Amino acid sequence: MRGLVPAAGAALALHFGGPARAAAVAPGEGLHFECRGAASASPTVILESGAFGTSADWDLVLGDLAEGGRVCAYDRAGVGASPRHAGPRDVTAIATDLAALLDSLGETRPVILVGHSNGGLYIETFAAMWPRRVAGLVYVNAVGSDDLDDPELLRYLADERRLSDAVVTAADLGLAPLAGPAVVRAEGLTGEAAARKRASLTDYDSLRTSRDEDRAIVPGLSVARALGGSPPGIPTVVIVGAPYPDAVSAKAWRAAEVAPAARAAPSWVLDAPGATHVSPLSRDRAYVAAAVAWLRSLPRPDVGH
Repeated sequence: MRGLVPAAGAALALHFGGPARAAAVAPGEGLHFECRGAASASPTVILESGAFGTSADWDLVLGDLAEGGRVCAYDRAGVGASPRHAGPRDVTAIATDLAALLDSLGETRPVILVGHSNGGLYIETFAAMWPRRVAGLVYVNAVGSDDLDDPELLRYLADERRLSDAVVTAADLGLAPLAGPAVVRAEGLTGEAAARKRASLTDYDSLRTSRDEDRAIVPGLSVARALGGSPPGIPTVVIVGAPYPDAVSAKAWRAAEVAPAARAAPSWVLDAPGATHVSPLSRDRAYVAAAVAWLRSLPRPDVGH
């Protein structure tokens, strides 16, 4: 299932905000987030997880990126430690939640958005809605509106929807704890991050919300495209890799994934030979660090460069 995932920095700030998830709250309110690193002249980095993902998926990446400035990951509404929000969990609702979270974090300057898997569609939607709030985009094995141009990719995403339904059915049958250890190992998580990941994969409400998010992905492709898609004026990095890059499916995914970089200026495509879908979160996370370092190095008119 493509979307199932997913060193020390300076000041660690860990927040468990908001009311219990049993009560729906207003958009953006009470989202769980974790920020590491000190604020600097460089843009803050925001990490967006894929389907069934939480901020815990980014634990190793958070440590790497915190050495160069402030970086934050968060749990979307109703997932992990975040409370439910009223209304559908479609791509524009998720983007609106993120905008409200940035406001609450005091992020008035443009940020760098990093999206893994289905998280790529969420950051694409956000950038299309609020391009002036985005200093750079990093798509990591990402789903995006360019998938609409390949019927085979749409079939893969439809299969993923059926798999997400199966995840919730398995939880109904009490089988959810069986998946946690394998996912934790694949992402290289340890300690508290591993515990939080296992908890999210055994929480029925969180799994159900993740399933609902996944159901909204294919319709969300058309929404993102109607909004204009990934803005070509925003510096863009694409990280793409597969264990078998010569496979027909891998070539199809790569063609769609690199399309935002082909339109953007400046841009950079980073091929990660042999990478799995989730290895950029752990074993191959140096690609994410390189992408963010490049975006951080670009001149910033807003800071007088």
